[in-house]
Amino acid sequence: MFTLRPSLPDPRRIARLASLGLAFGLAASPVIVLPGVASASQVEVTVTGLSVGSRGDAVVALQRALIARGMDVVGGADGAFGPMTLAALNSFQSSVGLPQTSSVDDGTATALGLVDSPLVGLAKGSRGDTVAQLQRLLIALGQDPAGGADGIFGSGTEAALRNVQSAFGLSATGVVDADTAARLLTGNAAPAAAPAPAEAPAAPAEAPESAPEAASPAADSPLIGLKYGDWGRNVTTLQEQLIATGRELRGGADGLFGVLTMNALKDFQTAKGLEVTGRVNEATAQALASTAADKSAAAASNPYTQLVGLRPGALGGAVEALQQRLLDLGIQVRGGVDGIFGPATANSLKAFQTQRGLNADGVVDAATADALNAAAPAPAPASEEAPAVEVVADGRVGFAVYGEKGQRVTELQSALVAAGVTLRGGVDGDFGAATASAVMSFQRNAGLGVTGVVNQATADALGIGAQPIPVDSPVAVASIDVFPVQGRCGYVDTWHAPRSGGRVHLGVDIIAARGNLVYAAVEGTITKVYYDRPGSLSGNGVRLTADDGTYFFYAHFDTIAEGISEGVRVQAGQVVGTIGATGNTSTPHLHFEIHPGGGTAVNPYPVVKAVDACEITEPPAVG
Repeated sequence: MFTLRPSLPDPRRIARLASLGLAFGLAASPVIVLPGVASASQVEVTVTGLSVGSRGDAVVALQRALIARGMDVVGGADGAFGPMTLAALNSFQSSVGLPQTSSVDDGTATALGLVDSPLVGLAKGSRGDTVAQLQRLLIALGQDPAGGADGIFGSGTEAALRNVQSAFGLSATGVVDADTAARLLTGNAAPAAAPAPAEAPAAPAEAPESAPEAASPAADSPLIGLKYGDWGRNVTTLQEQLIATGRELRGGADGLFGVLTMNALKDFQTAKGLEVTGRVNEATAQALASTAADKSAAAASNPYTQLVGLRPGALGGAVEALQQRLLDLGIQVRGGVDGIFGPATANSLKAFQTQRGLNADGVVDAATADALNAAAPAPAPASEEAPAVEVVADGRVGFAVYGEKGQRVTELQSALVAAGVTLRGGVDGDFGAATASAVMSFQRNAGLGVTGVVNQATADALGIGAQPIPVDSPVAVASIDVFPVQGRCGYVDTWHAPRSGGRVHLGVDIIAARGNLVYAAVEGTITKVYYDRPGSLSGNGVRLTADDGTYFFYAHFDTIAEGISEGVRVQAGQVVGTIGATGNTSTPHLHFEIHPGGGTAVNPYPVVKAVDACEITEPPAVG
């Protein structure tokens, strides 16, 4: 049994160990123990196999581990594995050199620190399968344990381990500690040096009467002989050539010759009528070089040929390139350039294919790639001048917020790009998930609180000033002074998501632990109190009305705070209840609605996002 550790290691130090360790049969335990989750007793949860649609404590553990690794899990640790958790998981896997599997495998669980490596603690005198696995890893690094992978940790294995530790710049203790286990297969140390080539013989005094036939370029290829288990720059070159021939390699050219690379190579050999060995011989090297060159020439004239074969379910840079091209051609892509080929991207591609008279199947074929290359970008608007910024009546100023479009967003995005932050989709004047992610990256690099919200400290670090709030900004319609839930918590934009009975969702669901405090978002009056009863949708809750008539509807409280009743005046930040799961729900959360001027509900997500405080556990000051 492996236990969730309170201090998690740097994933870059164990990612390669996890990926190649699995190739050698080194599997981590798929079960972790979460103390105090759901009850006072320990609860076992299985993390391997988690994917989109999974829910529960295991997903919470995954999300918290991703957040601890600097991944942006939009919505926080809400226990629901949705598209945002998928995006964070794939980003993590890519960042540490693991294949993007869209699910949690043993290697990913190990790299996230959710399970311990069984290698740690091995020392002279140890025996068994785990020692044999360690020995195989040492052999792969060019070290000879003197006896092979015999499962006996003797003097030869100790010496080989000390050599590897020295090569990694670690203390050569001959004992596998966490650092050693983490870095055994990171590729930071060169494998054992190959013997120096023999000195070339002197040229003959006289040239032969007939020049010998030119040697095949592949005859001296450094790729010849590459096989499963190899690693290094030559493997990277092989993988790049396979990718250039149209083979998909999840994880990209990571320099590790694992199962995926072997299968891609076998597929190439089959397509070329070569002997299918999964190893690189001279014929394979020659065919790879020739095919890759042909593909490169085609890509030079039409770079979109590299996208052929993209279909729903694909992830990564190729999908981003497709999404950006569609946007450039005036085709709307709901969700923007997020690298996820989901239904929205498929519909956008189908729209493009229909527009060009192609087979509208939502898959990039050769004809679609040609059309993507040949199509002219959408014409620019008649006027290139930025629209004048309208100001709300009270003349408030501030910074761009999630969901806003226009000049304030453009200036924010330009400052982020100037600061060296990657901004998917570029400077498009639209504050969406990509911009929020870029803000979080900047805040993390600058040592600021990572919220995705532009506050004064973030603005100062970026060198941008407060500007008048445009009338179409989400916070111009309605704003709040205090985030309504005590952290830690999480939420996503579910505005108008379908609900039972033909209803649609009119609020934002902020997921938090039962008993977390719920605060008054503004100063106002409690104009209605709701109590749980059989058949109730809202359960316990309140309606808080501001002085301008805007009201805020809170639902699913566990308890209503003492002294809260109709007609009571409350201050912003005052506790009005606690998080619960009363009414029509089984998940502890706050359902929060905003009705400007007492009228129709508006999407509250951008408004709460503008003051996000899901990481703050201390109650706010009141009054």
